[in-house]
Amino acid sequence: MVNITLQVTTPYLTYAEYARASGLPYNTVKKMVYEGRLPTRPKNDPRSKPLINVQALVIEAAELRLADQKALIEDANQVS
Repeated sequence: MVNITLQVTTPYLTYAEYARASGLPYNTVKKMVYEGRLPTRPKNDPRSKPLINVQALVIEAAELRLADQKALIEDANQVS
């Protein structure tokens, strides 16, 4: 069994905050959101700043890691 423990200190970041934290240029972050490659929090007010959904990114990363580990285990079992 695999246990993954992650702590998210900030569930949402502005584009500028995410760009700074990830090291990506601000315009790249905007493009990734536009292309659907970064999840965002739905806006309740059209005047509010759009926010990157960091929680969704963490969950996606954990699910991908778990899938990779399951595939490795299956491959190892087939070799045995």
